[in-house]
Amino acid sequence: MVIIGIDPAMRKNGFALCLHDTTDNSIDFLVMEFTDFIFYVTSLPEGKYQFCVENSNLQNLSFDMRGNKNIVARKSRNVGMNQAVSQLTCDYLKKCNYKVIELSPKQKGEKMTKETAKVLLTQFSEVNNYKGLVSEQDKRDAFKLVLLAISGKY
Repeated sequence: MVIIGIDPAMRKNGFALCLHDTTDNSIDFLVMEFTDFIFYVTSLPEGKYQFCVENSNLQNLSFDMRGNKNIVARKSRNVGMNQAVSQLTCDYLKKCNYKVIELSPKQKGEKMTKETAKVLLTQFSEVNNYKGLVSEQDKRDAFKLVLLAISGKY
């Protein structure tokens, strides 16, 4: 079984994936764009996969409304694009007959710090493609989704 946490965003390299292979207890991180994600899923070998996706479309509210009207308009467009791509991700995975756990940003909870991730990653036999940088927040978000899927507490 492979559990794949996905933190999707509609920007360059906006898809962060965390793959947990339960057979060897390893973790691997991937970052890609939406179109590459479609090809990635299409190329998955046969096997058991479970996806846990942050679906921001489940949280239907306006986010940060601070700033002038141009800033607020940009934020609204970005939120709308992310809601759309996260819903499309879930719909696509279901269409491919994968088991999909959809979690709203609220259900996912607070951002994981790099310090917390460092400690939690020690429980896995191998960790690939993660350096622990501040800039790897999307990877930590995908990792948190894997942990939620493992625990069943969502």
